Amino acid sequence: MSSTIKGLIKSDVEHDGSKLRIAIVHARWNKVIIDALVAGAVAKLKERGVQESNIVIESVPGSYELPLACSRMIAGSHVQASSNVPDLLGGLNLSGSFSPPKAPSRTGTPAPTAVVDMPNRPFDAVIAIGVLIKGATMHFEYICESVSHALMKVQLDTGVPVIFGVLTALNDDQALERAGLGRGNVKGHNHGEDWGLAAVEMGSHVLLMGASGSGKTSMRSLIFSNNPASLTARLGATIDVEQNHVRFLGDLILNLWDLGGQDSFMDSYLTTQRATIFQHVGVMIYVFDVESREMGKDLEYFRDCMAGLKQYSPEAAVFLLVHKMDLVREPRQPTFLKKKQELEEASGDTPVSVFGTSIFDESLYRAWSNIVHTLIPNAAVLSKHLTTFANACSATEVILFERTTFLVIATSSPSSSLNSSELEEGSERCPMEPKRYERTSELIKAFKHSCSRVREEFRALEMELYDFTAVLDEMTRNTYVMVIVHDPTIEAAAVKLNIRLARKKFEELQSDSLVS
Repeated sequence: MSSTIKGLIKSDVEHDGSKLRIAIVHARWNKVIIDALVAGAVAKLKERGVQESNIVIESVPGSYELPLACSRMIAGSHVQASSNVPDLLGGLNLSGSFSPPKAPSRTGTPAPTAVVDMPNRPFDAVIAIGVLIKGATMHFEYICESVSHALMKVQLDTGVPVIFGVLTALNDDQALERAGLGRGNVKGHNHGEDWGLAAVEMGSHVLLMGASGSGKTSMRSLIFSNNPASLTARLGATIDVEQNHVRFLGDLILNLWDLGGQDSFMDSYLTTQRATIFQHVGVMIYVFDVESREMGKDLEYFRDCMAGLKQYSPEAAVFLLVHKMDLVREPRQPTFLKKKQELEEASGDTPVSVFGTSIFDESLYRAWSNIVHTLIPNAAVLSKHLTTFANACSATEVILFERTTFLVIATSSPSSSLNSSELEEGSERCPMEPKRYERTSELIKAFKHSCSRVREEFRALEMELYDFTAVLDEMTRNTYVMVIVHDPTIEAAAVKLNIRLARKKFEELQSDSLVS
């Protein structure tokens, strides 16, 4: 058994990096350790299928120069993609200007000698590698803090994932062990391998598509910005591609591309930008206005998008949202089922998940909970331990919510899997209220919003009713847990004590289940 819980555990998903282009920017200080870390990252990139010609390596003097170098590398790759420069390293001058592609590469990264399957294109992720070892002055602290904040800013400003590969060691032995070069019998683990795997996983992005006016921007604002539905009407239309690095569960960053749905933009996505838009997509969310008067054109665009996805990202999950269901007269179910059948037929042999949604009820939370659940590596691990926790508490059910959005990320009930959200009320397979998760999310978010209006902070909630007890409390820094107990002999105080005792374990599980 391992003596430590640290490190990136193996993901249930084998991410394919064959179509990714990754940059590695490393410092030259502490060269022995740097070389091992770079080699570890490259080895894992190749193991995941990244072509050698699509791994670009550049060096800078020290870690302090990494943020500027990463920013210039990202910008330079866009210039290269538009000007057909054959070798980025020859055409990129980190001193501030671009030089003709005559200069030799300073690191020997090979330029493609022949036409490869994937043309030169912007980087999908950048790995910044440096080694800082504490000395006798405050130099170490200043560099660590500055580089950390600056690399995060580059990531958020550019929309390109920047993997933090800067070791901040207190002594030589710590640095050597984290490069797999430890002295004696304790060689340690090469963290460069973890950074390579993280780069491949973060290269995937989430597409949010649909015709103009279908409601993409308002639903994104409602879910991730905590805006109430009544305020979404003031939001303007998305212009072209709006990239957002949405922080979820603290350490998981969703690379969300909200694509403007005007005809001119859609035509551009499907022609000149086709390869860029549909490369390495992890999830595509396509939104349809249930009352659209141009459904024929919407389906034509959708089929073309599905063709692009099949060509460039055949493993992507596809979610279809039939939105604005609140505008449909009762009964709504026949209208939804008719639309669902139409969309499934238009999807061909590609499996899709179809949801009827509205910003004015719980249906939107149900759909996005399913979507986000597919993006959380090893979510099954959390569910398994929630089941163990439920048994320890004699609880009927335990639900884990993300702290900011209050989307459901895991439950203790295998029969109530997030992927079974299409079950009808009264179904024998789902004896409990099938909409309980989403209704709880909606109510708690509304309550949190009310607390903020009176300048009070929401912390916990406890309800003791005649037939059950419900306790909602913090589980980790980034999650809340709700415990439902029907046994009248179990006091709420005992439930809260169990939650407090379980927090440390779930902090460890969350760290192991996410990519930082």
